[in-house]
Amino acid sequence: MPTSLLPETIRFPNGNQASLVYARKGAAIKPLINALKLPTPRGVLIVNGGTAQLDADLATKLGLLFENGLARVAAEEQLTIVTGATDAGIFTLLGKGLERWERKAPCVGVAPASLVSLPEAPPSREERTALEPHHSHFLLTAGEHWGDETSTMYALVAALSANAPSLATMTGGGAIARNEALANARQRRHIIVLSGSGRFADELSAVVRGEAQPAKDDVAEIVRDADISLFDLHQPPEQLAALVRQRLHL
Repeated sequence: MPTSLLPETIRFPNGNQASLVYARKGAAIKPLINALKLPTPRGVLIVNGGTAQLDADLATKLGLLFENGLARVAAEEQLTIVTGATDAGIFTLLGKGLERWERKAPCVGVAPASLVSLPEAPPSREERTALEPHHSHFLLTAGEHWGDETSTMYALVAALSANAPSLATMTGGGAIARNEALANARQRRHIIVLSGSGRFADELSAVVRGEAQPAKDDVAEIVRDADISLFDLHQPPEQLAALVRQRLHL
């Protein structure tokens, strides 16, 4: 992995460009933010959740919520978005929403450098996941496994939200999303859980509603320490946008 803090400009086949820097293990965050030339956030929106392929009905529902809810409010309020970077699952849906609103919000993707493929890079014998092509910035970390980026992601989130309101959304997800929710709870961040989106989001929703007991201690900690709102997928995107504004006090 490159060690220079000099940012790279990467170009996607759709014509979009993004700035990219690499973070060594234990690297200080502020120099990375400076290298990326990220604007001072007005608010920070962390999008957490699953990268698994979605069935058609769920993808349609979530696509509307992401396009006309999350991406729209981020564009209109100039929120800084932080994501898992890859062109997969919910991040693909978010990317389509960002395209609809002309990428008017800065969007930073964080992922292990060894597990993603850059546009225009030569083919690799290792299986890698493409970067989502509507992000404006990427921070690629050390690590050989998905989830190795989480500590760097939340150091970034903590720095960006030091003087700005922040919240997270949780959609589907598995073990990595669980760890991200725990990181949000430990930073005392509000989490909007999209109930009905499956897997960890629905597990967390059931505990919040009192329909189930926490299966693990980390879920109990998340419910205890994070302020959680449940958002049903059948509600219109405008209500999701309104909830984001309310929780960020915009």
